[in-house]
Amino acid sequence: MKHLLSSIPARFALLSAGLFLAFSFLIRCVLVITAWQELGPELPLLTAFAIGLLYDLAASVFVAAPWLLLGIFIPARSLQRSWIRWILAAFATLYCGALLFISTAEWFFWEEFGARFNFIAVDYLIWTQEVWANISESYPMGLIIPAIILLAILVVWSMKHLTLFHFPERAKTTLSHRLIGTAILCASPLLVFKTVSQAAIPNFSNQYDTEIAKNGYWSFFAAFKQMELDYPRWYLNLPEEESLSAARALLITETEIASSPATDDLSRTILSSGEEKKWNVILICMESMSADFMSYVGGDRGLTPNLDRLAKKSVFFENLYATGTRTVRGMEALTLGLPPTPGQAIIYRPEGNNLKTTFGPFLDRGYDCGFFYGGDGRFDYMNRYFSTAGCRIMDANAWEGKDTTFKTAWGACDEDLFKKTISEADKDHAAGKPFHFFCMTTSNHRPYDFPAGRIDLTPEDRRDGAVKYSDWAIGDLIAKSVTKPWFENTLFVIVSDHCASSAGKADIDVTKYRIPGMIYNPALIGKKEITALSSQVDIMPTVFGLLKWPHQTFGFGHDYLAKSAQSLPQRSFVSNYQKIAMTTPESMTILKPNKKHSSYHLFPETGEIIPLSGEQNLEKSLLHTTTAYYQSASWLFNSGQLKRNRLATP
Repeated sequence: MKHLLSSIPARFALLSAGLFLAFSFLIRCVLVITAWQELGPELPLLTAFAIGLLYDLAASVFVAAPWLLLGIFIPARSLQRSWIRWILAAFATLYCGALLFISTAEWFFWEEFGARFNFIAVDYLIWTQEVWANISESYPMGLIIPAIILLAILVVWSMKHLTLFHFPERAKTTLSHRLIGTAILCASPLLVFKTVSQAAIPNFSNQYDTEIAKNGYWSFFAAFKQMELDYPRWYLNLPEEESLSAARALLITETEIASSPATDDLSRTILSSGEEKKWNVILICMESMSADFMSYVGGDRGLTPNLDRLAKKSVFFENLYATGTRTVRGMEALTLGLPPTPGQAIIYRPEGNNLKTTFGPFLDRGYDCGFFYGGDGRFDYMNRYFSTAGCRIMDANAWEGKDTTFKTAWGACDEDLFKKTISEADKDHAAGKPFHFFCMTTSNHRPYDFPAGRIDLTPEDRRDGAVKYSDWAIGDLIAKSVTKPWFENTLFVIVSDHCASSAGKADIDVTKYRIPGMIYNPALIGKKEITALSSQVDIMPTVFGLLKWPHQTFGFGHDYLAKSAQSLPQRSFVSNYQKIAMTTPESMTILKPNKKHSSYHLFPETGEIIPLSGEQNLEKSLLHTTTAYYQSASWLFNSGQLKRNRLATP
């Protein structure tokens, strides 16, 4: 055994694995220090460290494999040549630099999302141009990269100084060493792959402990493997007919009736009385605008004076919750009206195109529908989704050079986006064509940069400055629109895509999902506060109610101004990729992979959750309802019924 461990293949593998384990331990320590105030008691933290070490060891098997392979095939006598040792030192420096770079990236990611690498990191790897530009604008990479290189050289020099790269002249690689090394190379990764699973990490009461227990590399590839989770395989199921029947019963109201008696038809016919309105609709999806920035939730820093003012003159959703933590998830809820199915948002998936969306009723009535975005709409497949839904694409690629006066890695500033929107509205109005525009903002996103002279804050104020500038741009949009002839015939729908932060101690912290939503134009509609618990999926159904448009839909949202609104079930849908949940004003029921679930008493104002105990009937009812919603939504997408032209306006 001693001879085997001192063999060249073993030394290569052990050195590379040792370096990996050292960096993994150090980054875990750094993350603990960063999140110290959020972490739980010492015992769970120590348990998380122990579990983390096991996952570090599992990941090190794959990291060390290339070095083991090199050790198997490199001739022992060649290691006595100085130029070979220099090449090995160069490879070791690159390896060490890569470990340092990824560790730094983990810390940046944790700072932004309060989590280890997950599906967001996978998404960012795919869209490298936008993400790298964003990182370059947000962090001093001109200093960080040289520092990483110098530190990598220092580590390798120290290892050389400690004779870790010293190979005695008598060192050799025997046939048995090569055979054993090859066997280990083949068997170890396969064994680890088959026996170690991300799902085996215990669910600590404090989610920060759960994240500390993970290994960033392992988490990344686990997320890559599960970009979409098959609902029937991973989540609690009801018999299919029972699930669909329950969903139909939950969705049908006095004015939202079943389109057919068939159990497997989840479409509803939305009834309306009175003359249809041919109003224009401009929907503004605001980047990362949390409710707690605004005064109605207690925001007292004066960051949103324009939104606060508009809210008092709008149909305002006071108790509104986002369905997820990504922009595409918010877009999905606003345009498809579905609860967040497990994994990536539908927009991102290969089949996320040519779908029945909220643009359908507008297109049926001859509206010009457009998707406006100041960046590259190919990011997250937004252009594919909106174009196949019937929208013309007005992303930055469709703009003229003069249209952009200020931009960051994510795109043009919000005021440029709104100027372009107004310009296109002017053209449609001149042509006598009604319009519905979906506008996605970008300014309230890292690097939090925006034009000077607009507000009393600067980019140095980071998030606060970006929030206040985004609010200013909304006020500027309304001020300019008021002067236009089409204003008196246009509804402005203002809603956030998700909150500014999603990390929390609980499984799902609902305080990180509360967002503002309003429908504005005092010339057309009166002010009203909708105090009932509601979801992003309810925004457009309420707009259609104001328009008095009969139509058919597969969406799960409701019109909260309808005469049946008082009898609507108060619920919201929230998710964080693998965990999907339904909340009521007093409860939260979470569905998790491996058919796990949990139900809690919920205190929405603080996000505190307490496990339901001794209330089996209530827990059973909540679990049945939650399962019916999510199982039927997943079934609906996978059945292909969401494809366009399936339904026609009555």
